[in-house]
Amino acid sequence: MSNTENILFYSFNVDRRLRISSWDENSSRIYKKSAPEVQGLAYYKVIPRIKKGSKDAVLEALKTGKPLTLSEYQSICFYGRPKVHIRINPRRDNKGRINGANILIRQPSGCVAFDKLRESKRFIDIGKIAATLAHGVRSPLNAIKGAVVYLREGHVNKKQMAEFTNIIEEEISHLDNFIAKFLSTSIHDEGFLETDINLILKKIEVLVSLQTQSLNIESIFKYGKIFPVNINSFQIERAILNVIDNAIEAMPSGGKLFVDTKSGVEADKEYTVVEVRDTGGGFVEGNKDLTLSGKKGKGLGLFISREILKSCGGHLEIKSKKRKGTTVKLCIPKGIL
Repeated sequence: MSNTENILFYSFNVDRRLRISSWDENSSRIYKKSAPEVQGLAYYKVIPRIKKGSKDAVLEALKTGKPLTLSEYQSICFYGRPKVHIRINPRRDNKGRINGANILIRQPSGCVAFDKLRESKRFIDIGKIAATLAHGVRSPLNAIKGAVVYLREGHVNKKQMAEFTNIIEEEISHLDNFIAKFLSTSIHDEGFLETDINLILKKIEVLVSLQTQSLNIESIFKYGKIFPVNINSFQIERAILNVIDNAIEAMPSGGKLFVDTKSGVEADKEYTVVEVRDTGGGFVEGNKDLTLSGKKGKGLGLFISREILKSCGGHLEIKSKKRKGTTVKLCIPKGIL
């Protein structure tokens, strides 16, 4: 077994006021708190405060703007007091201003929590594979069904007819390729190619227009200047569609859907960012499932999107307020991964 297999990594992000803005799956398992439960809370209300001497180490890193490393730090989790390695990286916005920090915790083997997570990994992987298959098949079928319904109604001109028949043909091809690759290899083993995210979004804009029109949702797509990325185009299209589908589900009585692309910098790393924002109800109080619509059982698509982004070194960020909507950012690393 390699050294990396004997180390557990978990991380979370905070804003300038030390409030948690993102929370990964391993953090949820270690501290028994889901992402919706901790969103917006001061991090030291969820886990023991991280200190350097008598001062808050995260606050110190935010003040200085410099990364801070704490080695052999005495940590506390629900399984004991393991020693961990902590790295605090200040995060900056597009103008170079510090707007928060990423806290990465490295836990060596020997911790009971690490052993329990490793034992359950096989079953978690099986669940991920099953969920990936279900969503990989469902999304193209939904696109085909939507296009067929639109064509059947007969309210299309010659240009639209060609556009929708092309979509049907492309999605059938995607579905065929997806199933063939899935049967022969892991979904995360597929090759990455240079991909234009704006081109993918223009296709998605046509696809979702079928849903938004019928639900009285105004969709507004804005295409910014973005970095080139290397990623599997089929998978990133699925990831974006899953997030947009959740946003649409959150507005059953109409609303506005905003989808923007832009470039961003975080912890000295450059990203292409796809931001999806809705005017729906946000997270429902008391609902501990990671969903955008507030309906139980609808969080699987978001989980798959997060897994796709993780496979290429990216990440997902979620901000939501009850009755004020939800914003999801899909962050994809620039250039060669």
